[in-house]
Amino acid sequence: MKNSKDLTSGSIPRHVRDLALPASVGLFFQTMYNVVDTYYAGDISETALAAVGLSFPVFLLVIAASSGLSRGASGLISNAIGARKYEDQQRFTTQSVSLANCLSMVLTFVGLMIASPIFQFLGAEGEFLEMANAYITPIFLGASFFIVGGVCNAILTSSGDTKTFGSVLVVGFFLNLVFDPWFKDGGWGLPAMGVAGIAWATVLIQFLGSSFLMWSVIRRGLLKVNDFRAYVPDLKTWWEITVQALPATFNIFSIAIGFFAINWFLKRYGVDAVAAYTATTRIEQIALMPTFGLYAAIMALVGQNNGAGKISRVRETMWFCNWVGVTVNLVMAGLMFLFSRELMGIFTDDQEVIEYGVTCLNVIAPIHWSYILTATHIAMLQALKRPSYGFFEAIARKIIIPLPILWVLVVWLGKDIEWIWYCNAAINVLMTAVTVLYARKVLNELSA
Repeated sequence: MKNSKDLTSGSIPRHVRDLALPASVGLFFQTMYNVVDTYYAGDISETALAAVGLSFPVFLLVIAASSGLSRGASGLISNAIGARKYEDQQRFTTQSVSLANCLSMVLTFVGLMIASPIFQFLGAEGEFLEMANAYITPIFLGASFFIVGGVCNAILTSSGDTKTFGSVLVVGFFLNLVFDPWFKDGGWGLPAMGVAGIAWATVLIQFLGSSFLMWSVIRRGLLKVNDFRAYVPDLKTWWEITVQALPATFNIFSIAIGFFAINWFLKRYGVDAVAAYTATTRIEQIALMPTFGLYAAIMALVGQNNGAGKISRVRETMWFCNWVGVTVNLVMAGLMFLFSRELMGIFTDDQEVIEYGVTCLNVIAPIHWSYILTATHIAMLQALKRPSYGFFEAIARKIIIPLPILWVLVVWLGKDIEWIWYCNAAINVLMTAVTVLYARKVLNELSA
């Protein structure tokens, strides 16, 4: 199991470039993939656009499970590679796949049970509720493709390969341009499926992508296929992976909780406010796209160098990635601020939705750099096998701090919608400062 790229020597900037650029390109197309879904949902109706937005937090249950398991596996595998413990590397890869299959079945069952009650709790009813259910049902039925594909990506990323996953995301985007309108409107033997068709297109593309990733992992010899005993659940290894994965999973799941909370408060301002929030979320993702690949680079570089005991290279990695990330993001956030109205106009021509969205973007853009610093430092802690902080950060940023404040501002005092955006911005800056200070403390302890 030595078919991995050695990241414990050589130029850090070159390694970051080689890892981050393919990942950024791929994740650019993944974000644009989501933009395409949002565009076609808006093409159906404002209700469909709002339904996709309302479904997004529930969809994040799948994304959280996939990304959390992927990040947990990646941290363990990359450390094993750096320490030259190839038996551990193989053990973590096979058991991650085994755990992914089990988790997929549980998530599909639970997701189908809880989705509709959650939508109803958030105030969806009638056509709004029907569209939200129509969109989310196919996603949960195809959950295994997301989760197994995520584990395959973790195996490849840990070995220094981000190009394969990036290529899958690029191809998936172009397939989505064809499948979304086809499945939505029907034709060529398919009935028109509306908003459900957008979801079924995603499931089909995920199936094709995860199949190719699994083939790539096997072809490169990174995963045993001739020893089925290696896939028999090993509870000790499952626990090791779970300990690493749970904080990352909850960190992402907290985004869903945040969406639940925001949408609960936004429904007081009407469906237009929910639709605007859906669009602004996509625009924020676009602004973050050039820096998405830094997370993959940090996971691989910090993981391998920590396994090898080369903490000075961990420091160099973090300094370079933060410098690149913040510099690029300042440019993107500036463009988001200047062209907020034009960007909102891509998704809707409803003037009230546009006004809500412009106000949100103008508040968020000046503090957008905070997302970068939070993400890079949490990635570092994950790669150092110190994932528990992510759990604390997620709870504080998405639940403990904002919920009581928003309750006072929106429910008790009846403030305008702008106060929701101000609250989120202030909390993000606060938690970024806490995250950076804690991450530096951990790094100093490792250097001592």
